[in-house]
Amino acid sequence: MRPKELRDLIISALSLAIAFGIALSGGYSAFSNPRNLAIVSLISVVAISLGFILHEIGHRFIARRSGCFAEYTMWPIGLIVALAFSLFGFVFAAPGAVMIRPGVDMFGREIALTKEKMGMISIAGPAMNICLAVIFTMLNLAYSLLLFSLGAQINTWLAIFNLIPFGPLDGAKILRWNSMVWFVALAISVGLYAMQNFLL
Repeated sequence: MRPKELRDLIISALSLAIAFGIALSGGYSAFSNPRNLAIVSLISVVAISLGFILHEIGHRFIARRSGCFAEYTMWPIGLIVALAFSLFGFVFAAPGAVMIRPGVDMFGREIALTKEKMGMISIAGPAMNICLAVIFTMLNLAYSLLLFSLGAQINTWLAIFNLIPFGPLDGAKILRWNSMVWFVALAISVGLYAMQNFLL
């Protein structure tokens, strides 16, 4: 991983943690209790930033295994928007994305980005969030902590949101590739959401 990509990933992850820390602490009123804001932001680093990082790394890993060029690039405007919205008690985040381009084979020929490849690259992100959501849910059932319940709920939400079959979201590419894979992933994510509302 190049230094610029690592820098972009760390800045994005920390910005998201701060944004969620502010939002979950009551928005702009969070600054009246800096100790609580710091604690919630630190919890967010594990519960939220971990899900974000592994989501993007999942895309990057499968893309590179498929012979593509893949590199995470942050979107500074998206980070500013996330921090701004957090002051009102919620987060709308578009921190950046893994930029994917066709690679070349040993003969210098461009490797085609087929529907199958794009679908497999796209499912990798939500799959990471689903796995984390299951792990956090099990941990919270064994030992109830805000860290675990927040990690479970946020990662489930990230999976559901990214599986929406619209525009640039992962769901649209997955659905074009394999509707059954998309349906199963969405069903698992919605099932986790329902279970968490009942148990957590």
